[in-house]
Amino acid sequence: MKKLIALLTLCSLAISLSLLFSTSASAQPELKGSPEELRHFLHPSERTVSLHGQAQEKAYSDTAIISLVITTEDKLLSNSIANNSSLREFISAELTGAGIAGDSIKSSKFSTSPQFGWFGKKPDSYKVVNRMAITITDESQLKTIASVADSKKEIELSDTSFEHSKADEYKNRVKKLALEKAMKQKTFYESSLGVTLTPIGFRNSQVRFRGTQGAEMLEEIVVTANKRSMSKIQDMAYSRPAPKQLPSFDEIEYEAEIYVDFKIETVDSSK
Repeated sequence: MKKLIALLTLCSLAISLSLLFSTSASAQPELKGSPEELRHFLHPSERTVSLHGQAQEKAYSDTAIISLVITTEDKLLSNSIANNSSLREFISAELTGAGIAGDSIKSSKFSTSPQFGWFGKKPDSYKVVNRMAITITDESQLKTIASVADSKKEIELSDTSFEHSKADEYKNRVKKLALEKAMKQKTFYESSLGVTLTPIGFRNSQVRFRGTQGAEMLEEIVVTANKRSMSKIQDMAYSRPAPKQLPSFDEIEYEAEIYVDFKIETVDSSK
């Protein structure tokens, strides 16, 4: 009898312990969600903020590259090539005589194109086209090139482009100014909100540079020989909100943007 009572007591104790552990296990919170959601729950992300800085700088081109196209045509290919070569020699002599350095005058390889008549397979003539690129640094040299182009119908001023010799210097300058603006915002928010912003990363957008509106106007009027009247060009220039002074044709605008990421830390006032 005593053995039976002891056995029943042990069974009752085992059942009680089993119920106790099962209740304790069911009381634990159950985590559900995607792997990314669980990652944020177990490892909360730091509080961060991104500040933006932007800067622009204007500069003036100090070099221009003028392109001349020389076109000659003759029934004989040899004559067309010789005439083209003579014209290029004439241009080089005129320009060097005006003080333009010989190494600033470059010629491209010529191209020929046979001109066919209405009948027959034999070309009526041969056309030779060559381009010369002249690098200049002042307006008087541009006038010399214009005079040479006007002197011969075979010579045509076809294109011009402006370059800035200090381009790299200005690119770095606008990046520095953009970063300084972002850091000024950091100082302002720290003092206003009583927090500490620690830089943890940055995104440097591409530095852009382009000719101003005045450069586009020069392209319309002088380079492409557009037939629009001057009044229409002026109307186009003033169609947008006009600045106080129209930009010069040789102005270049550099622009840079930078984003700096900061970790937000609360200042310990007890220290």
